[in-house]
Amino acid sequence: MKARIILWSIALFTICYLLNTRHNGFPWYYHPDEPGKVEQVLEGNWNLHHPLLLLGTTKVLASVAGAGTNEQAVVEIGRNLSAGFVAAATVALSLLALAWRGWPAALLTGALLATHHQLYELSHYLKEDTALLFGISLSLLATWLYSQRPTAGRAAFLGVACALAISGKYIGAMTLVLALPILILRRAERAGAAWAAFVASLLVGLAAVNFPLFGEMQTFRESFSREMKMVTEGQAGSTQKVPHSEYWTIFRDNTTPLIWAALLVFLVGRWRERRALTVAEWLIIALPFVYSIALSFSPKTNDRYFLPATAIFTLLAGLAIADLPRKWMIPAAALLIAAQFPSWSKSRPGWLEYERAFQHDDAAEMIAYLNQEVPATAVILKDNRIALPDPERKKHAARLGVIPQKVIAERYAADFAKYDELASKGITHVIISESDYGRYFRKSLKPQKGAESKFAESRKFYERLRHEGELLREWKRGTVIYLHPGIEIYRLRTP
Repeated sequence: MKARIILWSIALFTICYLLNTRHNGFPWYYHPDEPGKVEQVLEGNWNLHHPLLLLGTTKVLASVAGAGTNEQAVVEIGRNLSAGFVAAATVALSLLALAWRGWPAALLTGALLATHHQLYELSHYLKEDTALLFGISLSLLATWLYSQRPTAGRAAFLGVACALAISGKYIGAMTLVLALPILILRRAERAGAAWAAFVASLLVGLAAVNFPLFGEMQTFRESFSREMKMVTEGQAGSTQKVPHSEYWTIFRDNTTPLIWAALLVFLVGRWRERRALTVAEWLIIALPFVYSIALSFSPKTNDRYFLPATAIFTLLAGLAIADLPRKWMIPAAALLIAAQFPSWSKSRPGWLEYERAFQHDDAAEMIAYLNQEVPATAVILKDNRIALPDPERKKHAARLGVIPQKVIAERYAADFAKYDELASKGITHVIISESDYGRYFRKSLKPQKGAESKFAESRKFYERLRHEGELLREWKRGTVIYLHPGIEIYRLRTP
């Protein structure tokens, strides 16, 4: 049995890692958050917006690999690490399925997670979401194992798992909501030893991963306060009413109708045996629902924040296979896995659509177009998501020269000046991204208090540009927004 578990874990990890590291060599500056993370890794000057599991490990691996000051090498090492975290999380959840409901559930859970488009996409970025998923998945497995046999050794494993979750992102502290009730309600024979093992491994794990944090407590407090403010108030001058239903839309887009059916089968089955469910089962089943509801009370939204819930919902769907008659298991599993690959709608792309999207680069086509079709004397104003270098930033020096035109970079092009002032300031062309300006046209978003005027002016800027400017070329917003952010090149019309 142990040999089969080891072989399955190695095989599943290897398959996931090889799949999720495909096509991750796109430029290090396409994702707006990756350049800052690469800079932190190279300089070791942590901003502590997040704990250090991802960036600290990336720095160690980059040093071992001899990446030096090569930004592209560093970001690809970090992306490979993200893929490794997702692969390890997939193994942990598959092993949880094995311990809970047997081999059919383990095999199906592993296959569903290995072919899930959201896990595939987020494996391609140097971002903390994958580190959080790894820590949470390991915590779920550790919670289950301790609930089955409460020992000091398993309590120590639970402490390490919680430490890794918290070291992924601060919200990983929610794993303590799993660990503490289990430790209290499932008392070990040597309860004091179990508690001591849990607390010691938790603290040692946190200290080992986040040691630099303790020398920068002021930076930590400021960064943590910044993150909490964005969670409670929104960001970049916009907010929205809470609670909202956006994450249920994200749930829909990250699942399939067959996953819904499997979830229903699983939940009905557990309800029928509700009196026999253990505390661990109740906690794991409730977690993705509670997490989703909690997210709906934050005005700050992003598809990637839903990743832990996506993975756990997929786990629960995989567990449903054990509720089916044996003769239905293989056909049902085959249908569930096959449904992962096609796109069900424009807003619900499948794995194959992401695979294709990572092979195509709209920014490279835009640069070719600017070199061939736009005068070298042009002065271009751009949004943040447009992958052209900012000449005012020293960190962009290595990227200068990709086009002959002068570039003026702003977070939003509307921040530079009012529309009527552009020509007098020498601007001839404006390149905007739907991934940037789209926020001003989302019905669910509204300006923060005090930012109403600026929000309205920015919206008017983009409205006038899109109505009065001459659209030269457009690339529609696509599945992977960092390669397909929605690019629109406008030439200002002269009076």
